[in-house]
Amino acid sequence: MTTLTNTIEERRKTFFKRFNWQYFLQDNLTGSRWLTIWVAFITLVTVGVFVGQLGSAPGWTLILTAVWAVGILMVVAGELFGLHTSFSRWLKDNLLSSISNTLVTLLIILLVAQVVSGIWQWGYVTATFDSTRTAPDLRSEGATWGVLWGARKLILTGTLAPEHTWRVILTGAMVFVLWLISFIATRPTVKTSMGYLQRISITLWLLAPIASYIFLAGLEYHEPFINIRTLLTGLVIVVAFMALLWFFKVIKLDPVSIGLWVAAWPIGYVIWQLIARTGIFPTINVDEWGGLLLTVIFAIFVNILSFPLGILLALGRRADVQGIPVWIVWPIALIATVYLLSTSTPELWTTSRNNVERALALWPLLIPIAAYFYQRSFQGNMVQAFSVLFIELIRGVPLITLLFMAIVMAPFFTASGSAIKNFWAVIVGYTIFSAAYMAELVRGGLQAIPKGQYEAADSLGFNVLQKYRFIILPQALRILIPPLAGSVIGTFKSSSLVALVGMFDLVGIVRGIIGNGQWLGLRSELYAFLFVLYFVVSSGVSWYSRRLEKRMGLGTR
Repeated sequence: MTTLTNTIEERRKTFFKRFNWQYFLQDNLTGSRWLTIWVAFITLVTVGVFVGQLGSAPGWTLILTAVWAVGILMVVAGELFGLHTSFSRWLKDNLLSSISNTLVTLLIILLVAQVVSGIWQWGYVTATFDSTRTAPDLRSEGATWGVLWGARKLILTGTLAPEHTWRVILTGAMVFVLWLISFIATRPTVKTSMGYLQRISITLWLLAPIASYIFLAGLEYHEPFINIRTLLTGLVIVVAFMALLWFFKVIKLDPVSIGLWVAAWPIGYVIWQLIARTGIFPTINVDEWGGLLLTVIFAIFVNILSFPLGILLALGRRADVQGIPVWIVWPIALIATVYLLSTSTPELWTTSRNNVERALALWPLLIPIAAYFYQRSFQGNMVQAFSVLFIELIRGVPLITLLFMAIVMAPFFTASGSAIKNFWAVIVGYTIFSAAYMAELVRGGLQAIPKGQYEAADSLGFNVLQKYRFIILPQALRILIPPLAGSVIGTFKSSSLVALVGMFDLVGIVRGIIGNGQWLGLRSELYAFLFVLYFVVSSGVSWYSRRLEKRMGLGTR
């Protein structure tokens, strides 16, 4: 004990010999005029906030100030006696490194405590959780959380009929079970002998969209039970798809695989008709979907559809295929120009009312200019030209514009007299928008792959499809885990924009709840709920992506 006391005393004397008050004040207070003004200003502000907090919440203010003072003492003791702990060293380096930083730390602590105290008072102490006290004349001074329970049906499923709620619950339970199976199957501790569990998980996920559609949209039975035309159409599509995969050497054809592929569609069609005939899952009008259900459906649909489309656009933008020769492009461009000048321009010219409209009537002259830039920029590569123009045009347009265009222009792409649901039109517009951004993410991942990987795939004799399927895309998609997680989160949050085109998603249904006379004016509670919900979902996706990055060794190997 005596030795320790002597050591501390020696260190204290050594510190005071080396410590210079003049340098300390110059570094922290008197070094410049602006430094002195800043320290004086932050001191006045901190004292003012402290005095205000002391009057409204003296207990918490004194406790927090005492904790702040203890931290200062720990830093001073560590500097004085050279006995810094890891915590006191962190305090000195990050919070208490100077006089101004010390005052700013106390100011932030007091302000955060004031905000937290206000939220606590409003959200719990003076709040009511009774769903029968949501009328304006029965509310308390604080939050009226009963609106969440009273409007739970609208928040979760919108205007969907109550008798179909069990189908939503069934779909959610199915997704949760599939996620649980995938979580177990992908754990590092799972033995290699349990690889079959991963194959089962992938198969079930591929069937999940079909099952979800049956649960949520229902099936309509069509007479006759066996429709030869439908069967033949589906069979032709299956055979064509199988032939395409065989041509690019993705699959090998043998009697067993051919039989399975050919029998897949008739068996699936019969099962589909049998389920529809039972009437267990009657059809539901998609316009009845709303609330959280519609938001989740939008997010899942758009991400599932935009991901493969984005990959195709990214590959198309990097495609190095033989372009259309110049001797074909220019004659076609000139013939089209002459034909349109002789047919379209005279009619437009005669109906023109001013010089601007007359100039627009000569629009076919733009065709040779477009042909020139097409050859100069893409050397006749039609695949690359289409991908680049698609990506750049879509990325240059706001999402809300595409949503309105999808709804307005959808009837032009349907048969005469038929209508398309706004839901499907919005899905198409949203998918196109998301695919353009997804394509740029995938292109970044492809560019991150070293050139040696492409050369190695070529040396092995792989064709283009095999090279990208087995060598390039697995590495690129592994790199893209962080930005893909950000894209999924962004799609989930941006789906709230569909409320502007008349869709009653989570944000749209909340606006309707606020306008209801029973819950009139309860904005803060509902928007606080939305804030927490979006934060929890986004945090969950971020956590899972970080787990996936760690499991795949991203950034470490």
